This record gives sequence, C-alpha cells and structure tokens, in this order.
Amino acid sequence: MNQKIKHKALWLALAVLATQACTEDFEGLNRNSKHLSDQGLTYDANEGGFLLPAMMNNIISVTTGGVQTQQNLQADSYAGYLEPPGEFTSNVNTLTYVTKGSPWTGSWTVTTNNTMNNWVQMYKNNIAEKYPDLYAIALICKVFGGHRLVDTFGPYPYEEYGLTAEPKFNTPEECYELFFQDLDWAVDALKAAEAADPNADQVRFARWDQSTFRGEYTLWLKAANTLRLRLAIRISAVNPTLGEAEAMKAINPDNGGLLDETTGPFGMFAPNGHPYVEMRDAWSDTRMSAAIITYMDGFGDPRLSAYATQATDPKIAGEYRGIRPGGKHPDKTLYADFSMPNFSLSDPLKVMDGAESYFLRAEGALRGWNMGGTAQELYEQGIRASFELNGVSGADEYLQSTSTMLPYVDPEQPSYNAPVLSDVTVKWDESADFETKLEKISTQKWITMWPEGTEGWSEIRRTGYPKQYHIMEPNNPLLPLGTFIKRLTYPIAQVVTSTPAGYAQAVSYLGRDDEDVTFFWMKED
Repeated sequence: MNQKIKHKALWLALAVLATQACTEDFEGLNRNSKHLSDQGLTYDANEGGFLLPAMMNNIISVTTGGVQTQQNLQADSYAGYLEPPGEFTSNVNTLTYVTKGSPWTGSWTVTTNNTMNNWVQMYKNNIAEKYPDLYAIALICKVFGGHRLVDTFGPYPYEEYGLTAEPKFNTPEECYELFFQDLDWAVDALKAAEAADPNADQVRFARWDQSTFRGEYTLWLKAANTLRLRLAIRISAVNPTLGEAEAMKAINPDNGGLLDETTGPFGMFAPNGHPYVEMRDAWSDTRMSAAIITYMDGFGDPRLSAYATQATDPKIAGEYRGIRPGGKHPDKTLYADFSMPNFSLSDPLKVMDGAESYFLRAEGALRGWNMGGTAQELYEQGIRASFELNGVSGADEYLQSTSTMLPYVDPEQPSYNAPVLSDVTVKWDESADFETKLEKISTQKWITMWPEGTEGWSEIRRTGYPKQYHIMEPNNPLLPLGTFIKRLTYPIAQVVTSTPAGYAQAVSYLGRDDEDVTFFWMKED
C-alpha cells in the first residue's frame, strides 16, 4: 500500500475511533515480533493502543466532575478519607445514604461507559490475537475497573457486557473467578511480550500509557500481580482455598513481582492536573474527613503533613481537623477552613499504592499462608515503605508507638464530638489475638491507601476496620443512626429500566436492591 495513503487511512480511522487498521505489511506480528521494525510496531500500536488511554483514565476518573460523582460524593466519605464542607440537594443524597434515583450515577457510568466500552471494542476487533500485549493492558484495566463496580453494587455483567442486548449479570463470586482468569491471560501475555522483545513496550505502548509506569510492561506486570493479591485477600475469609491459591500465584517471582517502594504507586496523570485540586480550591467541595485525621494525629504519624494541611479556622488554627461525615452544614464556610487534602496539580491520581502489597502479604501470613515473611515483618515493612513513598522519616520511632487515635472535637458543632473509637496502636504485639493483629494491619493499610476511597470503603466493609464515625444525619430509614452503608443501589436509567432481565438477576441474588444489603465477602454487622 502507498505510504501516503496508509498514513491518511490510519489517522482517519483514529479520528472516528475505528478499530480496524491496515496491517498487511506486518502479518507476522504474532509469529515473531523480534523481527518487526520500529515502524511496524508503531503502526500496530495505533490500531491496538488508541483505546487504552480512556480505559486507564476511567478506572478512577481523571476529570473533576467525573471523580466527584464517581467516588468523592460516596466512597471517599464512606471510607473516612474526604468530606465536602457544604451540602448538596438539601442533604438528601448519597452522603446521607440515599442512593436510589440519585442523579450522581458516576459510580456506574464512568468505568462502564469508558473502560468496559473500550474493552468491548478491542474484543470485537480481535485485538487479543493481533496484539496480545496491548490486549493484556486492556484486561488489567478491565479488572481494576470491574472489581470496583462489583464491590460497589454487587452483580455486574462483566462477562457478556456489550456482547448481547441483555447480558447476564454475573454474581460477585463469578466475577471474582473471571477477574482471576483475565489476570492469568494478561500476565502470560505480558511475560511473553517481554521475553520476545524487552523494548517493544516503549515503541508499541508508551505513547498510549497515561500512567506512572510510562509504558513499562514489567511495572504493569507488578500491578497485575498486586491486584491479584488484593482480590485474593478480599475473598480470604469466604473462599480461603481459592484465595490462598491466587495469593501464591501473585507473589511467585516468576510472574514478575509486586508493587513496592521501588516501583512507586500505580496512578494516572490527568491532562488538566490532579482533579481533586480543582475540587478543593476552585469548587471548595472537599476537605479531610474526621477519621483519617484522628487516627493519624493520635498515632503521631509523620505522613499526616504529606496528606493534609493544617486548619486555618481561627478556633483550631495550626491544628489538623477533619469533618465528620454525613452531617448538617448548609453554610459551606462553616468547615471550609478545616484541613485540606495536600495535593498538587502535578501529582498523579493514585489507583494503587506501592506499599499496599506488604499489608496484603501481612494479612495472608496472619491467615497462615506462606507470604515470604511473618505477619509482623511484612506489616513493619509496609509502614517503612509507605514512609519512604511519602518522603517522610521517623519510621523506627513510629513502629514503637503505643498511642491511640484521638477523640473527635468539632469546634463548630459540639454535638458532633465523638470519643475514641478504638484502642488500636501501631506497635506490633505478637501475643495479641487474631482480631487485634488484623485491626493493626487493616488500619495501617487504610492509612497507606489514602485517598482511594472505593478500596478503603471495601476493606472497611470486609474487615470492620478501622472503626469509623457513623454519619450524623442519616436520611435512609434502612440505615438509622449508628449504622453504615453497605452498597450503592443500581442507577435507574442505566440498569433498572434499560436491562430489566439483568436487573432481575441482580435482585434475585441480593434479595433486594437496597443500601443495607451485604453480599459475598462483606462482614455482617
């Protein structure tokens, strides 16, 4: 084919998001990629890679409006990480546990309409056979996004999404098995790609990689393995046999290793900068939540200054203070000068922390699995790794801390004051019982994962740790004062009315589509 015609056809195809490209010059792609020219690799990436940026950028939305409705107005608050200083919709909304009919459908639509939709296009256009390494990246993104959807709602059409008018809604149990299968495929494909040509990723994929990994397949392998370990631990109490088998696969060095302090976190660089900066400053819509401050401040945690700014409210100026979740504050200025999240525009939006792997392994060791160290060793390594990743010192002293979280004091509304919720400390005690050790591991992992609210909320629902402040003004009769939300209900237009058969399958599994319903790996109250 004439080169000028080829270039014109290629870029026209990209402009209209077509998924077929002219590939007759490199039909041997899957036979021997070592012998492909850089030019051939570049053409391959254009067809196989241009759908990937939207998949990555919508695991967690990199836009301010997207991430606010996807996560900030739900899971960030439920996790005890971030809280808005003002009210929305007369305080009857997801923050006060009213999710049915909510106009904030981002928890479903952001990942479904982007990550899942683009995976469908790659699947239908046979990218798995044409460019298996790029399809592997798509599968990793699909699992990252898919498990967040399943953990938030319950049953989800993970297997047949986009392939039929009425896709089956897989149960969470089925979804987790499918997650592991997709990770198997992805890890095998990336290992093969690296073995064939360690430099191909920089030519084929780097231009499309929006993440902190900058196109490096070995780092994507580590993210896939750490994700597998996360999911294995998630099901460790309800399916320990499968959980242990998947955990062992995750830590097997032959599969590429795990994220840690040397790799840094897995995150995305947003085109317009970190979206929470605009939400914090221009919109004045997010501040630190009470729990993350009272735990870290009570522990004397040096990471607190990396996470938050000191309050400027005259009543508490120079102190760290968060906002209690789900309260009344119709005047946004009441809490606007409480502690703010300490983001800069150039920061990546974190999807997975590099230190998480240590705490996952620590819990595995606590459960009797061979994780390459004792629970104490891995717990303490996780704290040290988190300190290093946050650029703070003092880990040795912190590991000996026996202080507890602080009581919460609200200088604006004293009725929101709260006593200490837990006597958990940082220092490891080998003589302690299983639950005490689990609480230590869970609390430090929760601190490390900040501000990734969906994962933080999932772990709180799974283990019950760290203990959280209940919301102050619940508006859902199913979740009265002192109780906690378990899931979001399905959006009306996107699920209830558009896929009635699938919705019926989901409700049959759940029993009812309500916010107090637990499923699969969740701990019962």
